[in-house]
Amino acid sequence: EQTYGKFMTGPLADYVKRVGAKVAANTERKDVTYRFNVIDTPMVNAFALPGGYVYVSRGLLALANSEAELAAVLGHEVGHVTARHAAERMSQGFLVGLGAAAVGVAAGGGAVGDAVNLGSNLYIKSYSRGQEHQSDELGVRYLSRAGYDPKSMASFLKSLDAQSKLEQKEAGQSGGFNYFSTHPLTTERVAQA
Repeated sequence: EQTYGKFMTGPLADYVKRVGAKVAANTERKDVTYRFNVIDTPMVNAFALPGGYVYVSRGLLALANSEAELAAVLGHEVGHVTARHAAERMSQGFLVGLGAAAVGVAAGGGAVGDAVNLGSNLYIKSYSRGQEHQSDELGVRYLSRAGYDPKSMASFLKSLDAQSKLEQKEAGQSGGFNYFSTHPLTTERVAQA
């Protein structure tokens, strides 16, 4: 809660938990107990942590145009857990962190060490394009099994892409690759989904 903000309680949080449970019941990982939480922030974000912890922001919920689109987001994040992406990234992050520390010591710390640490943190937090596509694919599978329209993954990603472009325009940025993005370009993901 200190890192990500206050968790919401009440009808909206309960609704997300019900939809999440419906999606999670259709995964291949019956050994995982999924826990769904809503973070009270307007920021558009969703992520999953090892052990079945799935978080969505209030801002992301505002982009979902239907229960099926919410299920698509939750299915995607559950897909990361199913495929063990977060655990894999954390294991790799330990090795990357050791390398960053060694470079920082060799360079005498300072700006070089800070830059290497920033790079390693971005590497740890980001999923590869292949991992994102796999999570989309798994999410579509779970949507279908739960009785939702699997095309909802693509329709939500279109909304997310439009929101991203609007935010870039408002911030005076041009489109294209963003080094601080933890997901591949959503137009590519829409086509794939």
